[in-house]
Amino acid sequence: MAAPMKLESCVQNYIENTVADQRTTISSVTKDIVNNEVKLVTFIENLQKYLTSTDVSIRSRSVRLIAEVLHQLPNSHLDEDEVELLVTYMCERLMDHHSVQPPALYALLALSGCKKFPDGQASKICRIIFQNVQNQSLSQSDRCNVYTLIARFLWNKIGMVKLKKMEADFVLGFIQVMDTEKDPRNLMTCFQCARTIILNFSLGVFVEEMFEVTSCYFPIDFTPPPNDNYKITRDDLIKGLRGCLSATEKFAEYTYPLLLEKLTSDVQSAKLDSLQTLSECVELYGIKPLKEFQTSLYNCIKSEIFSSGNPAIEQAALEALSGIVRTLSKSLLEGPDGPVHNYISEILQDCKRYMTGEDNRLLVPVCRLLVSCAEGSDSACCQVLQDVIPNLIGLYNKSSVNSQRKLVLEMISRFVRVVGGYSQGQCHKVFLTYMPELSTIIKSALIDSSSHLRMTGISGVNEMLKVSGEDTQVYTELILDKTFNDQDKDVRKSCLEPLKTIAEKHTDVLESTVIPKVLERLKDGLKNVVKGSEDVDNEINAVLSTVTISYNSLVMVSKELLQVLSGKSAIGMESDKAEQRTNNLVSCLLTVIQKNLDDKKSFEYLYSNAVLNIYKTVIQNSLSSTSVLHSPRIINSFSRCVQCIAIRCDNSQLQALYSLVTKIFLHGSTSAIDITDGTFNPLDVSSPWQQTQMVSMVTPVLCTCNEKLIDEDEYVKKLLNLSRMSPHRTTQTEACKCLAGIVNKHPDILQTIDLSEIEKTVQNKTAESRLSDLQIIIWLTKALVMRGHQRSQAMILFLMSLLSDPDIGREVADGFNTILTDNDDVLNRQMKAVTRMMYKQRLFVENVSHLVKSFDTTGQDTRKNYLRVLSAMLKTLPKQVLINELPPLFPLMVHSLLSDDLELQTSTMDTLYDLTHDAPEVVAKHIDSVIPQLLKLAKEQTSMKLRQSALQCIGVLTVLPTHTVLPYKVQVIKGLEKALDDKKRLVRKEAVTARNEWFLLGTK
Repeated sequence: MAAPMKLESCVQNYIENTVADQRTTISSVTKDIVNNEVKLVTFIENLQKYLTSTDVSIRSRSVRLIAEVLHQLPNSHLDEDEVELLVTYMCERLMDHHSVQPPALYALLALSGCKKFPDGQASKICRIIFQNVQNQSLSQSDRCNVYTLIARFLWNKIGMVKLKKMEADFVLGFIQVMDTEKDPRNLMTCFQCARTIILNFSLGVFVEEMFEVTSCYFPIDFTPPPNDNYKITRDDLIKGLRGCLSATEKFAEYTYPLLLEKLTSDVQSAKLDSLQTLSECVELYGIKPLKEFQTSLYNCIKSEIFSSGNPAIEQAALEALSGIVRTLSKSLLEGPDGPVHNYISEILQDCKRYMTGEDNRLLVPVCRLLVSCAEGSDSACCQVLQDVIPNLIGLYNKSSVNSQRKLVLEMISRFVRVVGGYSQGQCHKVFLTYMPELSTIIKSALIDSSSHLRMTGISGVNEMLKVSGEDTQVYTELILDKTFNDQDKDVRKSCLEPLKTIAEKHTDVLESTVIPKVLERLKDGLKNVVKGSEDVDNEINAVLSTVTISYNSLVMVSKELLQVLSGKSAIGMESDKAEQRTNNLVSCLLTVIQKNLDDKKSFEYLYSNAVLNIYKTVIQNSLSSTSVLHSPRIINSFSRCVQCIAIRCDNSQLQALYSLVTKIFLHGSTSAIDITDGTFNPLDVSSPWQQTQMVSMVTPVLCTCNEKLIDEDEYVKKLLNLSRMSPHRTTQTEACKCLAGIVNKHPDILQTIDLSEIEKTVQNKTAESRLSDLQIIIWLTKALVMRGHQRSQAMILFLMSLLSDPDIGREVADGFNTILTDNDDVLNRQMKAVTRMMYKQRLFVENVSHLVKSFDTTGQDTRKNYLRVLSAMLKTLPKQVLINELPPLFPLMVHSLLSDDLELQTSTMDTLYDLTHDAPEVVAKHIDSVIPQLLKLAKEQTSMKLRQSALQCIGVLTVLPTHTVLPYKVQVIKGLEKALDDKKRLVRKEAVTARNEWFLLGTK
């Protein structure tokens, strides 16, 4: 810069405010200082006449310019001497006119962030601020600068040391600075500073003043303004203030009266805040200050537990009471003379009247209160148990009303749960003295005629099993009996919790009793097919899934399940439910595998043993001509079992698995799985369909491998033959999926596939393999679209050109649904499929215009094919993209409602329902077309689901602008009359809901 002249000009422009963009001036000066074209001292010398001006506003602007420049300079630019000199100067400016103070504070804030900030300057700045700055008269942003300065010094280790030397002067100074602050942004910093001071400084004679300056905000009553950019919430302020109140025990004598005052108010939020603050403070404050207030606090807490009606306040009251008991339990004085013993005795005496009389309306809140006391400490728990358990046992035995007995048993279970929280505490010994009587009560509940009481008894057993190992065998037998023999489904279901506890805490009983008996029951049920067997199967499967959570249990269960499944006649073939029951067993095996994959030892077993046994089971059965395991659904369930294991394998394990399946499936060698009889060639077209459908069992391994397959070409050749020439539809589909999974990861193999010849076959209306070849094109297109392959768009356009074909147009449209739908068995992230981000959105954007254009030019007979494709695309789009693209597409959606395709109509209405909320302005434009068609569909007799969807859409239309839909109110209400008498209850329910919405339209 012809530096002086330009600098002087910049300074003059800023001071005289003759330049509109002051930031440019500041940036220009800063840039020259950073580049050493101008020295900082030169810059300040140019300001001399302004800094010494008699005009206060000029002095203020000149200091502001220095402050702005300092904020833009790198924090390492100034050396220690420069920082100290500027600090001294700015401190002097704080003694200047009050209008000069804000820019001086802003400059000091910049200087405090310098790397070479001198050690002694923090205390110097604070003294000057405390002595000369009237903080309450400053603006919010300037006060914020003051608090930020203090916070920066407090949170710096060296700064803290220097400030501590100020002792009481700093404490008093901060109190005066913070006093009467109201802005929530500033208060957040104030509370953080106050807590730091309380924890690290000696408050001396200013304890009460510090308490007053912070507690005056209690309880926090703050609602953030709309469009609050600072995102400060009431909870943030509450936590900040609570941190101050709980920072020192010296506040106890002031805090307890304050909390008691707020607890007796009628303001619910104040009560909740007080109870939560009490919970946080009481243990820190200790025993001594608590004694004076413990009775008063108990009375307030009891009042909230008994009559609050607010669950949050009740829970906070219970936690506060536990905190009080926990604090009193820390006394070195134990026994009858200890503070906790005396306190619990008072409470027990007060509660006794509620537990011994005939009127037990307050039994639940009393027990909750006493449970809270018992949670406070082991000694308190002992004292409560000795007094309460005998009373509850007496109440249970006296009562003849099931509802009353259920209530008492629930309370007993709560106390048992508390005992379980103290591992090997003294209360365990006390509890054991009541075990015989409690066991008798629980056992009687289990055989009661009331299902609700039996369920409560089962819950009690669960708690008993968590606390003690005694009678575990007896309880296990009882629970197993209820699991299989109780008449009530909910009771049987509730048995899963205690069985899970047995699996977690009593593994010896699990392995010796539970699993053997459940498996025995399973085998008996399969041999003796009776009415309801399927439900029993489901319950047995649920039990096995629940208890199989360890290596030993996994080995026992998986072996037995596979043994049952491998038996040709193990499952009653005479039952028409055989397939469903078998699939339930395989689903159980799948759940067991999924739950144990994370355990290293269990996974090793699954990988090295279970996979082999699974393959042996399915292959052995594929060699026979009749077996329930031939069902495609069951084979797919087995495939999922292998998939779960394969996706968890490391590369070496996966390669070993690949070698195994290649040996078996590609080369037909089954000796590795101990099968020597029969010929197994599942990838040959000439093999029986029972074998060829086994291709789904090789898919999890081939399509999970990332590396190029050793026998890739041979696999592709055989899979392509199966896809095109197999007479078995399931085999074709599964071969297509497997081929697509390989192509997705290794698209180069497309060179070995003559796609043009396949496409010609699809276009040839007389070709026998037209549909099978179409399926190949669809799955290969999916594989390529997912990875964003350059050839994918050409294949999409080829498929779209077939939508107008009257013979296969419908299948092509369904193919787009296949392309856009996520699959669990292949081409998914778990199997490491190559997936391009937002590929579905890309497919829509690139093809929607062509789709709409083709729709306009095609014949009436094939138009619905285009609508089905559009529906498939819309279902997969993110809402924001859908809303942006919607206006030109909505008329096509209306066409979809007018079609005779039930699936298309239902899908369109699902989209319409969401759009009514997300894009009401678009829907409103077509309301005259939508309402008549929805009313017509609400009477459609061919599909209950269609009528339900139509009625739901009719009901949600009322969220549109009232002036848009109000003219149709009479028409809709009258049009819904027939639906009110629909033969299906669920349809009538939707009709009533929709009609009510329209009745209320325009009344608000």
